Amino acid sequence: MNNLFNDENTLGMMNGEDFVEQDDMFSDQDDVFVDTTVSPPYPGTPLRVGSAGTNVSIMQSYLNAIRLQMFPSMNRLTVDGVYGQETRTTVSQYQRLSGLCVDGVIGEETWNSIVTDYNSLPTQPGDEYPGTVLRPGSTGTAVRNMQTRLNRIVPVYTAINYQTVDGIYGNSMTNAVRRFQGQFGLTVDGLIGQQTWDKIVSVHTGVMNNNNTNVTSAYPGYVQTTGSRGDSVRFIQSYMNSVNSYNSHNWPVLAIDGIYGPQTRQVVLAFQNRYNLAADGMVGPNTWRRMITEFNNSI
Repeated sequence: MNNLFNDENTLGMMNGEDFVEQDDMFSDQDDVFVDTTVSPPYPGTPLRVGSAGTNVSIMQSYLNAIRLQMFPSMNRLTVDGVYGQETRTTVSQYQRLSGLCVDGVIGEETWNSIVTDYNSLPTQPGDEYPGTVLRPGSTGTAVRNMQTRLNRIVPVYTAINYQTVDGIYGNSMTNAVRRFQGQFGLTVDGLIGQQTWDKIVSVHTGVMNNNNTNVTSAYPGYVQTTGSRGDSVRFIQSYMNSVNSYNSHNWPVLAIDGIYGPQTRQVVLAFQNRYNLAADGMVGPNTWRRMITEFNNSI
């Protein structure tokens, strides 16, 4: 489906102070010991400008959540899995506010601090379905609950757009719900009835316990190719990025914008060549099926 709404997945960085980094012989990028009591644990190598992949997406999403509930002066990040200058600035802001060495690099100390702060954020109470369908125009605690849970699974299921946790069921939440439903075999209507509620709770629990749920995204029924647009293209871009990161293929990291452009075609060709599929740069049923399999293997 074409994206009818402008969502927050492509929001730029808000204006804010760009802190000056400090040289420090004890910079946390030099840390080498991994604290396995922190979940998710430090990946073992620092994240810095030029890094890309799932761990970067996790940090971007966590920093956005921390900004909303702890440090509103921090800049909001686009959750795209690419560690650019905007991510470096927000990391520096977080380090300053948290009393850490300000170097704009996520080493072990900064990673553990971000994860600890994120895991300590207050969650919305109750997994039990509220008894009424949530829909555009709904407001309140149940909406905040679902916004929080959907945001927390974005680092794994990156085709879902990040949204502000404000308790208001608006266009951005409708997009996020539709993109969730499309990946888990639910009716794609943008509404949260009991089946969608229960599935969001289940998938969120899996992500929090490092036991991610496989997607079952259905083939859209027609070939996706250059010029195609919509959520099926977002799924392709998201899944290709995950397969790329997990297998260290060194393909370009795709912007998840729902537009099948030349770079998406390039990565699809690389995927097809790697997995012995007919290499035409288009996603038909065979490429779609293999893509779903490889994505599920990657999570």
